[in-house]
Amino acid sequence: MRNAYIVDYELYIPNTFIDYKTLAIETGLPDWVIKDKMGIVRKPIERSLSVSDMAKLVAKKLMSKYNVKVDLVAYAGSDFKDKYVWDVAPDVINELGIEGAYGVDLSMQCVSSIVALDLLKSKLQTTGNDSHVLMVIATKQSMIVNYKDKASSFMYDFSDGAAAVLLSNVDGKYRILESSIITDGRFSNVVYQRLGERFYSVNDANQDYLLQVNRTDEFNKIFESVSFNNFINVIKSAVERSGLALRDVDYLAILHMKRSFHEKILKELGIPPDRTIYLENYGHMQAVDPFLSLWLAEQYGKIRKGSIIVLVAAGTGWTWGATVLQRIK
Repeated sequence: MRNAYIVDYELYIPNTFIDYKTLAIETGLPDWVIKDKMGIVRKPIERSLSVSDMAKLVAKKLMSKYNVKVDLVAYAGSDFKDKYVWDVAPDVINELGIEGAYGVDLSMQCVSSIVALDLLKSKLQTTGNDSHVLMVIATKQSMIVNYKDKASSFMYDFSDGAAAVLLSNVDGKYRILESSIITDGRFSNVVYQRLGERFYSVNDANQDYLLQVNRTDEFNKIFESVSFNNFINVIKSAVERSGLALRDVDYLAILHMKRSFHEKILKELGIPPDRTIYLENYGHMQAVDPFLSLWLAEQYGKIRKGSIIVLVAAGTGWTWGATVLQRIK
């Protein structure tokens, strides 16, 4: 069976940010709660480009560096797209002029990129030919958070951005090792949205464009404990399936969450704070988060040849996932 690799990736981070003071005014919460407890110093927002615009922009930037035949384009970003009941992958294929490939949109909310890596790895391993796959991720879910709804407070960190990742079974910068993913369907109807981005209007009296949060008694009582245990389980399981131990992990590329929960996970795993980066200046960019964290780690020199990295994410529904990488170049 062949190996699967991440050849390269690119990010699109909007150059417009809102800070914790602005969020405090919008939510009615004290600014110290936004900054210190929720861990949001600032977050990027995009109001000019659409979800597909960002996906196409970052995909073109990445693929301009490579002259390879792409067999599959997979969109693993937000369901909140330009239009409702519509796929981004074919739009990317058309924009890049890719021929002879097929496209697919994969959705598991904020954990979509981890789920996609797991599925695409299997495809790359089992194909008999040399193959390249382009994964694109984009989100503008900061637009659909109800900042006046206290039940939605765990989504106040939602931000905007995009990533493109080139995968291959030939060679690459990172070898994709094993993943662990688990879903708990008890919370499947807690978060949802009625419409798509095309219908977004700040004057919508019904607020159909906003994410709806229906916190059940069960959710309020047990969710944080369930979430914590599932984060720990998928991280440990992915590491063990890769033939490694937690002490071998050089960097944890984990999504943004409230500061105390982030620190609790690190403590339970025995991973020092300097082996991760808390995304307080970026908020929660949905499925982009693991690659944003990976990119920041590269910029700060936290990753070198041979490093073991664990990408970690979770998405409403609720699904938790982790994928282990090894830097080989």
